[in-house]
Amino acid sequence: MSSHRVHLVKGPAVVSLEGMCQVLGKDVANSEVSVDVGKILPFEISSDCKINIRGGESWLASSSTAGTSIWREVIQKIFYEKVFLRTILIVGDGDTGKSTLAVYIINEALKNGFRPCVIDADIGQGDIAPPNAVGGAVIMAQITDLRDVNMQFFEFVGSINPAGFEDVIINAIKNIINEISTLCNTCIINTDGYIRNNGIDYKVRMAKELRPDLVVCLGDVSVYDTFRVKYVSSPILYGKSPSNTIKSRIDRRQRRLNQFLRYVSESCRSKVTSKELKEIKFVYKRKMYCRVLIGKYGSLHLVNRNGSQINGRKLVNMFVALGSNKTILGFGIVLKVSRHRVYLKSDVSDFSEIYLSNSRISEDNISEFRLVN
Repeated sequence: MSSHRVHLVKGPAVVSLEGMCQVLGKDVANSEVSVDVGKILPFEISSDCKINIRGGESWLASSSTAGTSIWREVIQKIFYEKVFLRTILIVGDGDTGKSTLAVYIINEALKNGFRPCVIDADIGQGDIAPPNAVGGAVIMAQITDLRDVNMQFFEFVGSINPAGFEDVIINAIKNIINEISTLCNTCIINTDGYIRNNGIDYKVRMAKELRPDLVVCLGDVSVYDTFRVKYVSSPILYGKSPSNTIKSRIDRRQRRLNQFLRYVSESCRSKVTSKELKEIKFVYKRKMYCRVLIGKYGSLHLVNRNGSQINGRKLVNMFVALGSNKTILGFGIVLKVSRHRVYLKSDVSDFSEIYLSNSRISEDNISEFRLVN
């Protein structure tokens, strides 16, 4: 598209198009595109295209600061040079366009005859797995949003904050790569926005352990400069961030809640199941809590072999994964823990393991949940 304008649209919105238009390399000419809540998509339309936007917010932007042209060098490096780059790691601060770039690379990979997969390692604002988890999928058709992708592989981490869970996340990514690598020939790894303070060292360590063929650093040039100094095993590219695409705290909170609710189904929210504590193993940060102790005042504690304890009261309203034989079968919310039983809202009834998290969801009524700080 030699002559085009960039319309940035923030959801929730529905965009109707009459004429030529692309969104992140996907042809959406003469079609209708939904933009999810809190998501900002660049619509690159031809001069004669008619665009009708219902809902949300929208504004015009320059192609030098938004849209796919800002990542021309990245695409050139990945697809149009002689060296084949199988694994691409995307890093950067929050709201620097990591998920958006991942979608663009996926669409370009499909155009060029590759079979791409994506691993979404943003455990707090991820688009494929529920919050608290790393998700992965092989992509067969072009998309405009990672939330269009159905999760095929995932690892439960148990936190929406990567600090303190760095090793768990890196191992989760490795496990998914081992499962998914035979099904694809291009792998895009999207990461969280934990960059400041110790976050940059965590991302460098992630790169050293995963050994990607290319690292793309978005946002502040200092991230790129640090990677160039601390990581010399693979090519590193700097990428611009789209302008005016910062999400508010409310946007982030709503988007995360929507992602929770994708995996806590309507049937789950109305179905209560329970298990005897002696039949259950609890897992947190990959450690197993097999024993239950009753405290002096009747409080319940979960204990592992190293003596670490978790107070049973902290489980109430917790978002959890449920599984058996180290295989996760679904998700739920803990309602109550007594001396002998645990009660949950979940449509999984046959399980022997509960994977704990740092996230709690308060039930306002049967059909509506809200995040608890």
